[in-house]
Amino acid sequence: MSIEHRITRRLSALLMIIAVLVVGACGQPGLGEVGEVDVRIAGGEPFTWDPAEAGDSGSANVIAQVFEGLTAFDADSNVQPALADSWQASEDGRQITFHLRPGIAFSNGVPITAQDFVDSWLRLIDPVRPSPLSGLLSDVEGATEYQAALIGREEVGLRTDGDQVIVSLRRPATYFLSVTASPSLAVYPRSEYSRSPQVPLVASGAYVPSAPAAGVIRLDGNTRYWAGTPTLDVVELVTDFGGRSGVVSFEEGTVDYVGIGAFDASWIAYDAKLGPQLRHDTDFSVSYYGFDTRVAPFDNPQVRLAFAKAVDWDRIVRLAGTTPATSMIPAGVPGRDDADHRPSYDPDAARQLLADADYPGGVGFPPVVLATYGVGFEQTVATELETNLGVQVEVEVHNFQDYIGRQHGPGAPGIWTLAWSADYPHPHDFLGLLLESGSTSNDGAWSNAEYDALIEQAVASDDPIAQQALYSQAQEILAREAPVVPLAYGDSWALAREGLLGAEAAGVGIIRVAGLDWAPGTGR
Repeated sequence: MSIEHRITRRLSALLMIIAVLVVGACGQPGLGEVGEVDVRIAGGEPFTWDPAEAGDSGSANVIAQVFEGLTAFDADSNVQPALADSWQASEDGRQITFHLRPGIAFSNGVPITAQDFVDSWLRLIDPVRPSPLSGLLSDVEGATEYQAALIGREEVGLRTDGDQVIVSLRRPATYFLSVTASPSLAVYPRSEYSRSPQVPLVASGAYVPSAPAAGVIRLDGNTRYWAGTPTLDVVELVTDFGGRSGVVSFEEGTVDYVGIGAFDASWIAYDAKLGPQLRHDTDFSVSYYGFDTRVAPFDNPQVRLAFAKAVDWDRIVRLAGTTPATSMIPAGVPGRDDADHRPSYDPDAARQLLADADYPGGVGFPPVVLATYGVGFEQTVATELETNLGVQVEVEVHNFQDYIGRQHGPGAPGIWTLAWSADYPHPHDFLGLLLESGSTSNDGAWSNAEYDALIEQAVASDDPIAQQALYSQAQEILAREAPVVPLAYGDSWALAREGLLGAEAAGVGIIRVAGLDWAPGTGR
C-alpha cells in the first residue's frame, strides 16, 4: 500500500478514504444527476477488485466498501463485529472462534457460510498464486507450509463448525483479531473467482459496484447487507477530474470528499470558505529505505549503518514539509513508545564504519542502485552519500507497475524505497510483518535471531507495558543493524463538504462509506 502513492505490493500508504488518482483526461466525468446521487467521493480506480490480489491502498479502500469481513475497524481503529457477531479466544491465545451472524447473504441472495470465509482466506496463501499480503496469515497454523506447497489445505489451521470459523494459531498472537478486519480477509463469492479482475457482480459488503464509465464508478446500496441498505444509497467515486485539481473540483461541487496533500492543506487552513471544510485524520503510515541484505555489500551491517548515518534524514524530510519518522511505528499506533530509534546522523562515524568494512573513503565500493517509485528524496540522498562516503549511487525511478518487478527480480537494487500503511493498528504490522525472519513481506531478507525472539515474546504478551518494552528493545536492534531506515510519517488531509457526517478515516485509512450521512438541511 507511499505517503501519497501506496504503490508497493502491500496494503498501504495512502491513508485517505480512497487514493486520489488524477489522470488528467479531457472532458468532464460522467456524473449522475443531482438528486439521483447521494454523495460523490474522489477516488482512484482499483487495480483489482479481488481481496486476495490487492496490495495497494487504493484497491483496499474500494474493496472495503464492496466486500465485508468477519470484523471491521471503526473510526478510532477499534475492531468491531461485522459478518461475525461475536468471537471467543482460548485461554492460551492460540485459537479464536468466530460466530457468524444468522441469515447473512451475498447481494445475490446466496447465503454466506463459514466455509466461504475459509475458502477466501486460503486464496491468500495459494501456493500457485499467493497474495501480496499472504503474510497477514503467517501466524495461522500451517499457513506458511501450505503456501510453500509442503502440506495440503486441510492441514491449515482454518476450519468450520456449523456457523463458526475456527482459527488455530502457531503461537499466541494477541494482534491477530485486528488482522481479521483487513479488507484482504473479506469474504469473496465463489462466483467471482474466475471473473477477477472484472468489476464484481456480487458483493458481501454495503455496496454493489457498476462498471467504471467516463471517470466514475457507481456504488449502489446492497439491500441484503447485514446492517441494512446504507443511508446514502447511491455513491459515485469520481476517478477523473477532467484535468482539474481535487481542490478545484471540490470548489466546483464535482465531489463532496477529496483527499489533498499537506501543501494544499497549509493554505486551505486560512481560507475563509474552504478552511472550515478541511479535515485531518490520523495516518498510520511510514515511508522508509531498505537494503538488500542477501548480497554484498549490504549483507554487512557496518555498511548499512554507515549509509544510515551518512544522511541527514531529518533535514531532508523537514525541508519537504513532512514529519520525520523516529521509528518504524507511526505515532498513534497502540503500543508505540516515544523514543527515537533511528541511527544518529554522524558523517565521521559513517566514514569510519565504511573504512572498517574495507572501503576507506569509498575506494573499491561496488556500484549501487537506489530504486524508487518517486518518493521524492532519492537524488538528495544519493548526493549526501557521495559527499560523505565517496560512493556513487545511481537513482532509478520507476512507475509502480514496473517497480515491484525491479525490486524482486534478478539483480535487485541494493537500496529501495517503500511506504507502508497499517493493515491493522499494531506494532507487529510494522516490526513483525515487515522484518521478522522468513516473513513474505521482509523484502530485504534481513534476519536476526535476537530480534525474532523479542518479537515472539511481544506477540504472545497480553501485558501492554511489557509488550511495549519488548518492541522498544527490538527497535534498538534495528538501529544497530540498520536493515531499514525510517524516513517519514504520513499525513492525511481531506476536504469534506459541510454537513457530511462520518467522513473520518481510521488510522488504517478506511472510511466506511456505509456510515456516511448528511446532517439535516444539508446534502446534495
